[in-house]
Amino acid sequence: MNCNEVRDLLSLYIDDELDENEKLLVEEHLQMCEECQKELEEYKKIIQALQEIPDEEPPLGYCKRLHEKLLAAEAEKAELHKPSVNEKTVEITEIPRRSKNKMSRWVKYGSLAAALALVFLVYGMNNLGMKNAKSEMSYDTAQYNGATEAPAAPAAPAESADYGFTMDVRGTSEAEESKAKDESQYSLMSVPESEMKIIKTGNLRVETNDYESFINNLTSEVQSLGGYLENSSSEVYQVFENDEKLMYGNLKIRVPQENFYEFIKYVENSSEVKSKNLSETDVTKDYYEKDNKVKNLEVQEEHLRSLFDKAQTVEEMLLIENELRRVRTEIDALNISLKDIDDRAGMSTVNLDVNEVLAANFNIAGQDSMWEKSKEGFINTVNSIIRTFENLLIYIVSVSPILIPVIIILVVVLVKVKKYMKNRHKL
Repeated sequence: MNCNEVRDLLSLYIDDELDENEKLLVEEHLQMCEECQKELEEYKKIIQALQEIPDEEPPLGYCKRLHEKLLAAEAEKAELHKPSVNEKTVEITEIPRRSKNKMSRWVKYGSLAAALALVFLVYGMNNLGMKNAKSEMSYDTAQYNGATEAPAAPAAPAESADYGFTMDVRGTSEAEESKAKDESQYSLMSVPESEMKIIKTGNLRVETNDYESFINNLTSEVQSLGGYLENSSSEVYQVFENDEKLMYGNLKIRVPQENFYEFIKYVENSSEVKSKNLSETDVTKDYYEKDNKVKNLEVQEEHLRSLFDKAQTVEEMLLIENELRRVRTEIDALNISLKDIDDRAGMSTVNLDVNEVLAANFNIAGQDSMWEKSKEGFINTVNSIIRTFENLLIYIVSVSPILIPVIIILVVVLVKVKKYMKNRHKL
């Protein structure tokens, strides 16, 4: 049940004329809605105020005079229309008390309806005033998005003559907008090469015979080029029987943009490159669009601050403060993005995977003589026999907790069988 439905039922709710289901729904809504609670309290206050109004008694002699006037009017009517014999004479007595109470009740209900209508009228006018104030505070920031440079002297906003805080800051005309777009395209095309924002990135996978020496020389070269090692990790990926280890490393290196290809050439000369991927991304247009948007937002921020100083009501100050907060948040976000682009464009990134490999050995080993082969075979056979007996002994010892009881049981069984056979032969 929404607010409009509850408001329609408030009068019946107060008079206790709702059924149980409707009454429960209205009470549940009132517990959650503060506005409807306030409106219910207003109704109760109005009803209480109306009930406190005392009943007015008619002045002395009012009933008698009214009775005489009614009799005179009835007599005149009788003379004019000359009623027939069958018509009954209307005898007017004093006005019944019930009729007077009914009239007083209708007066109360009429007053209550008028008071409610007045409350709704005031509430609607208040809401209309709030909407008008908010509409005056709205800004169309489209004029700031297309410009490429912060204007030296921003155009004066359309304000009221007495500066009564009518903040209808509308955009420029269509001609001015098209001119701003043309200037934006021209300014981006005329950016000097030294001011272009290009992000250079390299991904290489190389192999080397001496991992530690390669890493040490690489670090020295990076420092000499004005760069730094942002991240590195090393691990052993293979171990041989002679305790020789092969290493693997992953490095993230940052070097100045102008030294990017010089560093790539050094890596190619000092190692064997297995794969290489180089890329250049032009972010000049995006960078200067964000930069110009920041400048235009700063102009808008200054304009809002000037309007804040001239605000006349607390409501106007709050609306301007909210708009200032939104503009400042957008400026901060754009500045963070610009700093990130400056960092990536000023310092190129190289992701390097290094694998250590063994040097190829092409020496041909001499063939062993027959005596050497026979000697080696004899030794291997003897070692095999020794290992077999060792394994057998180890097995017997390991199963001895089971083997010993089994042997004892077998001996006892054999002794019993032997005695039995001997006694049988005697028989």
